[in-house]
Order: sequence, then structure tokens, then C-alpha cells
Amino acid sequence: MSKLVSFYFGYGSNLSREQMSLRCPDCEYFISGKLPHYEWLINQRGYASIKPSKEAFVLGEVFKLSNKDIEHLDIYENVSEGFYRKHYLNILTDQGLIKCLVYIASDNNNGVAQSEYIDRINDGIYSASLPLDYVESWIRPFIPEN
Repeated sequence: MSKLVSFYFGYGSNLSREQMSLRCPDCEYFISGKLPHYEWLINQRGYASIKPSKEAFVLGEVFKLSNKDIEHLDIYENVSEGFYRKHYLNILTDQGLIKCLVYIASDNNNGVAQSEYIDRINDGIYSASLPLDYVESWIRPFIPEN
């Protein structure tokens, strides 16, 4: 792997280790994590995002990334077009707090998932082995099971 630059927290289709290995060839799965005070949603463009919420939390996967991986993710997340913005947030893990790169959509109004996206989110749910109660409460209102 080229030099580790950052930790990244994936909570949508990037929960999938397989998808991450295709998008970010240098990435390494590190640990599962939890982002408190945010909630999961599908935005009006039809893709996953998160927004602040006092009562909620988001579960996801933490990956180690290289500079090249971050460049790839910036393209996939349409950062230059302004669809997603890069943030660095503290993620709770079994190894303590880890500051992670997190992509958050510029549009966080509830929408309907793109049909091609549903399978990718479900793949991520299964890859990350997310707890059923979390999936039912936060993801299933937006993403049907396949």
C-alpha cells in the first residue's frame, strides 16, 4: 500500500469491502465504527448521506486510504461538482476515537433511492454485517431488502 494518508468512514454503498477494493485499490479495511449525533438518509439525488441529529447515530466501516484512494473517492462522490463535501469527524471504535474522512452530501433532503443503488446498499449492509435493528430503523425506510 502506498503511504497511509487518512482513515475513511463509509456508511452507504461504501460499506461494501468489495466495492471499496474496486474503487480504492490501496485501501485496507480497518474496523467498524459509529458516528454519534447523525442520521442516515437517502437524499433527493437518490444516494446515501447523513445529517446531524441529536438522538441518532450512523454505523459504518473504517478503511485506511492512500492519497490515490482519496482522489478516486473524490471522483466517485462528485466532490468537484459539489454533490458531496469532505468532512473529518470523530468515529467511535473498539480502538477508541478515530478522526475519519466522511463524505456528506450537499443536499440532505429526503429522497428516493436510485434503482441501481438499492443493490449496492444491500451489498454493503451484508458486507458490514450491520445489526438488524439498526438496518430496520434507519436504512429500510429508504432501501428495500433484495
